[in-house]
Amino acid sequence: MKKVLTFIIVLLVLIGVVLGITTLIKKESEPKLEDLIKTTEEDNFSIEDYSIFGTHLNMSGCIDKTISGDLSLVLKNLENEITIDSKFENKNGKTCFSISEKNNDGLYLDGLDTGEYILYVKDTIKGEKDIDESKYYTIDNKSIYDNFEYYTITRNNTNNKIEMTFNELTDKEINKKYTKFTIKEEKLPDDIYDITLDAGHGGNDPGTNNTLDGVTYYEANYTLDIALALEKILEDAGLKVKMTRTTDVNLPFYDDGGRAVIPNEVKSKYSFSIHLNSSEGVMSYGGVEVYTPNDINYELATKIANSVATLVGYSLKPSDKVLDGVYYTYFNENEIQKSKKDMESNGMKPYDIKVGAPEMYMIREVGGINTKAYIDGRNEYYGLNKYYNSNQTPEPYLLELAYMNYPSDLQKLVSSREQFAEAIGSGIKEYLNIS
Repeated sequence: MKKVLTFIIVLLVLIGVVLGITTLIKKESEPKLEDLIKTTEEDNFSIEDYSIFGTHLNMSGCIDKTISGDLSLVLKNLENEITIDSKFENKNGKTCFSISEKNNDGLYLDGLDTGEYILYVKDTIKGEKDIDESKYYTIDNKSIYDNFEYYTITRNNTNNKIEMTFNELTDKEINKKYTKFTIKEEKLPDDIYDITLDAGHGGNDPGTNNTLDGVTYYEANYTLDIALALEKILEDAGLKVKMTRTTDVNLPFYDDGGRAVIPNEVKSKYSFSIHLNSSEGVMSYGGVEVYTPNDINYELATKIANSVATLVGYSLKPSDKVLDGVYYTYFNENEIQKSKKDMESNGMKPYDIKVGAPEMYMIREVGGINTKAYIDGRNEYYGLNKYYNSNQTPEPYLLELAYMNYPSDLQKLVSSREQFAEAIGSGIKEYLNIS
């Protein structure tokens, strides 16, 4: 009996070893993602620039030769191939690609399925009998930026973490640099948020004001009330919201904890700075003005403007107007030269302001390189926006909800401030397709 038991034990051990070896051999023989790279062309494209603005990735790059073919940018793994809308052109002996000319277009990161992918340029070729003979080129990195890490907007209490990494495959057969996307479901870290809300002014900076029926109303109080109400609306929709302030305080603009820095510190995807408008003299109109970044599509801005306009209408201000209720104000060459002279006369070093940079700092400085931010610390008085040259930033907006010196607008604010929060929230949720 003892011999039989020993035999059974030995037999089970041998079976386990054989199964283990078989599984290992099978696993090693299974195709791997990196095996795709060994079938690519000898040459490769290079990323020359890339950025993430809000929820979208933009990218451009080239290869040092001319390729005349049906080219596309793709994410590919062993099972799937995702085509990325992109543009290719031949110039100066190179073939170059770009994804979008708009900062908030490009590859929508929140729309990618989980998995691991290699980024390629694909040259689609159909051979005889319609056999696929397409060529694939790997893409390396020649930009000044390294790997990135991105968390998607919270939906149904879930998020995906997306990593784009630059790698090198080296073995006896091949030496190739390539770009890899890894997408997996992962809980949002405690210090990362979906949206930042900035209640304009505060503390010893009350903003504009006006008097109605003997009572004086201050902008800073209303922006905070509306922002707090909007915070609850967005959180009830499942979004994670960061407030720049929750009490009547005046925040610094820049440096650590500055209201233009916080949206980047928490890696939010969108930033909304809430304000109330005013103008000198007697107003003949009121209405909403949504101020935007440069080089964007205006879908989100339009949805917010349309929603708030149901309360106070669209502003009739003609300057800087893009669409009804949507505005873009920026530096022109004359304004840049004036700023330079003013700073020099005050003993400061002029900033490197670019034509087209948004004038409003809660747009310009939040958006980093895409919005031509420039507060680089050269003047102690203004401090440092440590994200001025960042290529991964929120998509920022400044909302002038109504005119405090237009009586009907002020009356609406006094009687129905919660409705302004509901209107903003409705526009944001419609754009994000969140109920």
